[in-house]
Amino acid sequence: MKNHIKVNGRLLPTNKHFSQLKENQKNWIIPELYNLYHNKMKEIRTTRKLPPRHRDTVISSLYEQIQDREIWIPYGEVKKYTYSKTTKMVKLFRKRFPKLSEEIESEHG
Repeated sequence: MKNHIKVNGRLLPTNKHFSQLKENQKNWIIPELYNLYHNKMKEIRTTRKLPPRHRDTVISSLYEQIQDREIWIPYGEVKKYTYSKTTKMVKLFRKRFPKLSEEIESEHG
């Protein structure tokens, strides 16, 4: 059992991948990630990738919500998944909020 840890009397795998989550767990995590990321983009008024400290805030917030729902997945896996979807999230932000995107772009020149 080298790839497991015992937490609250339960054995949890330390090498679990995002793809191993149940479909309903993924279907909850993905939109939540997009919402958190888009809200942070609105908050700091950018249409580009988030700077590292803001991105880490989004990932930490998402991971706390995942833990509250008692979904077990390592933090590194959530971080890796977020990095892989960053470009898609930025493009979707521009599609979902075209007027806001134009307004933000015009502010930054």
